[in-house]
Amino acid sequence: MPKCLWTAITALALLITASAAASANPLPINQLPMYGGRAKTEEMKSADADFIASMEKSGLSRADGAKQVLGRGWAAWAKGDTTTAMARFNQAWLLDPENGNVYHGFALITAGRDGTASEVERFFRLATSRPKVDAEAFVDYGKFLWMVKRLDESQAELNKALRISATARNARSHVAFTYYLKNDFTNACTWAREARNNGDELERGFLEEMCNRAGKPDEGKPASPAGPPA
Repeated sequence: MPKCLWTAITALALLITASAAASANPLPINQLPMYGGRAKTEEMKSADADFIASMEKSGLSRADGAKQVLGRGWAAWAKGDTTTAMARFNQAWLLDPENGNVYHGFALITAGRDGTASEVERFFRLATSRPKVDAEAFVDYGKFLWMVKRLDESQAELNKALRISATARNARSHVAFTYYLKNDFTNACTWAREARNNGDELERGFLEEMCNRAGKPDEGKPASPAGPPA
């Protein structure tokens, strides 16, 4: 079994088997999505008001301020600094709770911290239910869904990503992988070709294997050499 596939399966197992006790999180309030729904002290409320006022003073609307803070959060996420990322995502949520990209960030950090599958999906659902959300949220939600073996739902979310952005990165490669899991090698081949043309990430040899298998659709279950996109 290739390393990347084993990594995906291990991550899924961690999501599903995380105990309920893990939800009693000792993290500080600014490290919990939406501040954990906890009551804030007067000092915290004052700090929130000052933060919002500083954004407005700089000439930014709350929505624009949220986008700016989100950018800082994603930059921290890209560096592996989830502590800073979560703090910035919470600030963005404080400014504009209708921005779906905030909940996308919550979903990814919750998954990385071994939150339960239901917790992760809750944030993906919040993200994709908002009118202001980027295609990447649907791509990552689609990936999450195939990891929990909900293949039709995964394809639906990945196609939503492509309706938002025809070049959504890795949407096609994930669709190809869902077809592989369905033993539909013809469609897996077609989507893998499109993924390659779009510059998506594909497991080495995946495209060739799917297209070779497309001529022999009756060979049964996929063999282990194929692995998921990154």
